Amino acid sequence: MKKTGTPYHPIPCADYSRYECAIVQHQQLRLAWQDKRNLLQLHTVRPVDLLTRASEEFIIVLDEENHQHQVRLDYICHCAILSNPA
Repeated sequence: MKKTGTPYHPIPCADYSRYECAIVQHQQLRLAWQDKRNLLQLHTVRPVDLLTRASEEFIIVLDEENHQHQVRLDYICHCAILSNPA
């Protein structure tokens, strides 16, 4: 099943708040998500921002090679905080 066109399923508010805190506190995350081709992506990322577009929520992250990804929040299957604020 391809992810393109699947209805957005809102995530719990606690998870959204955790992403907000990680952005503000400059924490690195170990993030796993399914991309639009239904491939599992696993990266150490630095979260940059959150955005809402067409009633879907996304996190903008920079990966290990400084490539930017916009990840739809309901496609994330694992998130771990790797670093505490400096």
